[in-house]
Amino acid sequence: MTPSVRSRLWASGAAFVLGFAVANYGIIRVSRPDLWIWLGLAVVLMATSAAGVLFADTRRAVSIWSLIGVELFAAFTLVPVLWTFTVATAPEGTTPNTVWPQEISWAAFDGALHSQILQDAAVTSVFVAGIATAVAMPLAVGAAYALVRLPVHGRRFVYALVVLALLLPLLALAGPITDQVIAFDRFGTRMSLVPPALAITLPLAIWLCVTVFRDVPWSLRESVRADGATWPQAFVRFALPNVLPGVLVATLLVFVAACNDFVLGAALSADDDSRPLPATLMLATGQLEASSSAIAAAGLLWVAPVVLLLLVFPRRITQLLGRSYR
Repeated sequence: MTPSVRSRLWASGAAFVLGFAVANYGIIRVSRPDLWIWLGLAVVLMATSAAGVLFADTRRAVSIWSLIGVELFAAFTLVPVLWTFTVATAPEGTTPNTVWPQEISWAAFDGALHSQILQDAAVTSVFVAGIATAVAMPLAVGAAYALVRLPVHGRRFVYALVVLALLLPLLALAGPITDQVIAFDRFGTRMSLVPPALAITLPLAIWLCVTVFRDVPWSLRESVRADGATWPQAFVRFALPNVLPGVLVATLLVFVAACNDFVLGAALSADDDSRPLPATLMLATGQLEASSSAIAAAGLLWVAPVVLLLLVFPRRITQLLGRSYR
């Protein structure tokens, strides 16, 4: 669908007004070097406004509103990351007062890597997320295959329940789950975090695997089997190139989501020995030397594998997260 000329002109006007406001606010209220961040955003918005006017009367499927949304999303994402980097690299005993880093010291990263509290918390996160993912993925593959390929009665209702479980706020489950863990006398252990973690991994795994199986060319499997291929040959020629890559990326996404859980980790952990890293970063202020810098550095180190995953599999992740079951 090609946007209308009126829509593009309205978007161009909005981008110009927004860029003009950002530039004036930066010049009046913001000092250097943060001023350059505001001016950079203003220039991008005004350039978008000019591009909207130039492309207003063309048939190209360019949405100026979408460009504005992407630019604002990037700004609201990158600026907090930059501030976290500034806090993490601030010299010991100093508090940064600008978003742009002035002096860079890597001592906090070294402290975060050698902190026993953070090391134990990272091991707990990987341990719990790994087991929960290993349990969830085989179940999700079978469920997704049934939802996509088999004429199961009420499969749309079942899929709706999966999405409902995926959207259910974990905070509402934290209290009842904690009571059950205490009743089984397992509160404060790493293994007590694994069953509740399935509330995160299983619905997400089913949702992602449904998307994977929807994009699989199943007619190719029928052709391979019609040619007389055995089950091992069909697996090698069909499943490995067509199914396994998507399932692998889905597994990595489920693992990352489980690693980043904060609610259940904080509710079901009695002390630092059983607390995963996200909960530790939120609750460890004052327990670490140079706590603000160390926590910021640990957060950046923890998010680095996620960024690497996005850089390695950008197209596959976009396909998984941008599709739905119909």
